[in-house]
Amino acid sequence: MIRMIEDPAELAGEDITGKYILRKLNYHWFAYGKAGIVTACKGTILHVDREETVYSERWGRRIYTGNGKRYPGGVCPISAVACVCDTPDDVNSVIQLDVETQEEFNQLIAKAKARVHALASSSQDNLFLVAAE
Repeated sequence: MIRMIEDPAELAGEDITGKYILRKLNYHWFAYGKAGIVTACKGTILHVDREETVYSERWGRRIYTGNGKRYPGGVCPISAVACVCDTPDDVNSVIQLDVETQEEFNQLIAKAKARVHALASSSQDNLFLVAAE
């Protein structure tokens, strides 16, 4: 199950030990990342481990495997949690959405630039028409 967290108070008092968390990343497009597994909840501080990732041909990127190999990940304030997932597949699905959304974001930027260039060209053409009259 994938659960989006709008307000960190939603997690107050809830034990999410053993769950995967993702944080909202500071990009220009919708993105979640820095996935970790909560190993302990101590007040408003979560202790997290990082899970091993491997390259997947299917996804075309590194994915979380769920194979149990973990590395110390440090701590995370509960206020930074943007998404809680139950399984590595849930985490990989959210991250894949981020990858696709980044591509859509880049396409929108290219489309906007093309429109501005077209507008600039048409305004130059209008200047020539006005000057000729």
